[in-house]
Amino acid sequence: AQFTSYSGTVSVYDRSTMGRLAVFTTLLVCFFAGRCSANGVFWHVTDFHYDFTYLHGAESGKICDSQTAGQPTPGNPGDWGDYLCDAPWRLIDSSVHAMKVIEPDPDFIIWTGDDTPHIYNDKMNTDVVLAIIGNLTDLIRSVFPNTQVYPVLGNHDYHPKHQMPPAPNTVYNTTWSMWNVPSWLTADVMDTFINGAYYTMVISPGLRLVGLNTVYYYTNDRVTAPTDNSTDPAGQFAWLEGVLQQAQTDNEKVFLIGHVPPGVFERAASKSWFYPEYNRRYLQVVTKYADVIKGQFFAHQHCDSFRIFYDDKGKAVSSMLLAPAVTPWMTTLAGVGANNPGIRLVRYDKNTGDLTDVSQYYSNLALANQEGTPLWGQEYSLRETFNLPDASTASLQDLLDSFSDESSDNFQKYYRYNSVGYDLSACDGSCKVAQLCAIKEVDYEKYGECINAVGSGANNAWVKALFSIVVPLAVAVFSLVA
Repeated sequence: AQFTSYSGTVSVYDRSTMGRLAVFTTLLVCFFAGRCSANGVFWHVTDFHYDFTYLHGAESGKICDSQTAGQPTPGNPGDWGDYLCDAPWRLIDSSVHAMKVIEPDPDFIIWTGDDTPHIYNDKMNTDVVLAIIGNLTDLIRSVFPNTQVYPVLGNHDYHPKHQMPPAPNTVYNTTWSMWNVPSWLTADVMDTFINGAYYTMVISPGLRLVGLNTVYYYTNDRVTAPTDNSTDPAGQFAWLEGVLQQAQTDNEKVFLIGHVPPGVFERAASKSWFYPEYNRRYLQVVTKYADVIKGQFFAHQHCDSFRIFYDDKGKAVSSMLLAPAVTPWMTTLAGVGANNPGIRLVRYDKNTGDLTDVSQYYSNLALANQEGTPLWGQEYSLRETFNLPDASTASLQDLLDSFSDESSDNFQKYYRYNSVGYDLSACDGSCKVAQLCAIKEVDYEKYGECINAVGSGANNAWVKALFSIVVPLAVAVFSLVA
């Protein structure tokens, strides 16, 4: 595979006048109060899915080998990509350079995997997988040469795709060699990475990052299918509990990152990601150590959403932010659609680990092809757009509650952002039920109850409108999904 870099001008706009005003106000408060919280910021980028065949080398009759099955071939595909294909290199290159223009000096970058295209296994091999991971590693390192990067692997970062084994292998060994460099992974995490592609590192005193390999829990990974409730691929669950227990003892706070998330896909009712045994155990761990876990940052769906975790008394105790993809590819999951390319900036308090805001940036792919260059701009700020005090679990619960308020337009705004501005249709009826139940109920049994209950969702404000809706519970397995 041949990889070329685009080094043209990156165009960025920021429509957040309120954001700049908020920063100025904060500086005044800090000046007169004589103290200020340690404001931190980091990038979350994910799901590049680089298709090296886009417009060059695709099989006959296609514009790319990742072209969504069952869709007609576009007659005039754009230079920057197409919604039916994974991302060409120039789009990926533009996204990383846009990150540098928007926030050139982040505290760190989290990169949550899925780097190769949605191409059938017979057209891929381990060498191609590693070449793509290597080229993306070089790109990020060249644009952010002095920035700490925390990477994890996705289900497309192995060959055959999804079938990631809980044991040392060529992919783990080679990516370790790529990532065991200054400002990336340190030598002390080699053992867990080589054996299972997971690790933990200290971000700063009092704040720890845990990088998980959740491909093990994915329903498409047949290698790690559970045989009973105690199955623990590569010993990752036992290790995770040990890390969180020690963090609790040491008074540390933790950020969890991974690729495949637990729960159900909000745009495909009843499409679950984890095997039920693993989903149950992940929930148990998160709720048990919710006082330690300050943030969960996952991806895989290519869509922008969030999840809330509750204790046995029904109190919201933790939350997960799901970042959208750089690739615009239209999934093979029926009715889900495509997305515009997105990159995410997260703000947090360095002293406490508390999340203070999420700023989502994007480029409208259709406009990029029309104008001849991507225009990267802020799509929304979680605080400003939804009038929230911060990005905490409590604030996300308030946001979820507002989705059931007929006088609020928060849900329709959220739904527009869910596809990064690609799907501008209304979402009501069964569409809204699927969205709200997926956000609220990560537990599969409770999700099923939510979907089928008369009073399902965040609360009962919208019961009458949804009285007759029943969505069957089923698990679909797709060889090329997300």
